[in-house]
Amino acid sequence: MSVQSIALNLLIGLSAGLMTYLTASGMSLIVSGMGTMNYGQGAFYILGAYICYYATAAGVPFVLSLGLGLLVPGLVGSIVEFLLRPLNGKDSNGSLSLLVTMGFSYILCDAIVMAVGYQVRATPLPKFLKGAITIPGANLTFPRYYFFTIAFSLAIGAALWFVFNHTKIGMYFRAIISDRAMVENLGINVNLLYVLMFIIGTGLGGLAGALNAPIQGISPKAGLTVFASVMPALQIGGMGNIKGCLPAAIVLGIITGIAAMVIPTYYNCVASAIMVIILFFRPNGLFTKKEA
Repeated sequence: MSVQSIALNLLIGLSAGLMTYLTASGMSLIVSGMGTMNYGQGAFYILGAYICYYATAAGVPFVLSLGLGLLVPGLVGSIVEFLLRPLNGKDSNGSLSLLVTMGFSYILCDAIVMAVGYQVRATPLPKFLKGAITIPGANLTFPRYYFFTIAFSLAIGAALWFVFNHTKIGMYFRAIISDRAMVENLGINVNLLYVLMFIIGTGLGGLAGALNAPIQGISPKAGLTVFASVMPALQIGGMGNIKGCLPAAIVLGIITGIAAMVIPTYYNCVASAIMVIILFFRPNGLFTKKEA
């Protein structure tokens, strides 16, 4: 096993982990703010991938296509918030929200199939993201696009941190998470804030799909499997803990990249196995304090 292959798999694992973080952080935002799990996040992931593909094919610059891959799924995701609104206070065990979000995801994926068919597609890259970067003196070569996905995902993560900690909208979000009744008593439109949460949460899932489309390609039904790959990061980071998603997703991505070299046939099971082991000892995740 060469140094080149080890370093490349670590880079791929880091890139995959950060894209997982985008999807998981969007789900975590919705969970922490509304107490509702969006089980259909994978459908918005694949919708973002297709939006980016067709926008790029129509001549839209790739970076702007990524923006559309965030915006359009976010706007479609706001529909789910309206569907869930009548269930507020009536879904103590979460079964109704599961049915609504999963049902919507199946409808959305089937709508994509009706519109574009089953053919697998891959988003073409612009010239400035093609090719490879060579590390001087180390004799290591890496695809340029992986560095772009890492930098772009970190930039989005930094933007989320800034919004949540240094803007009025972020202050409102944190207030809702802490005490919804207090926010309502202050005359703030909580329903509008919930819509914004869903737009951001599902939009981040769509952005992750748009970023990953040039690497793995896109298929309509692939969106139904994304949830299973994101859940380990969500659970290990702590359900509803947005900050915890980042280290959990990065570590899982790197470990999965290593596992791809050691056990290539079964590496997809590694993240779920780690999740089960950790939750056995820490049911609330590694980065969430135990509730009273």
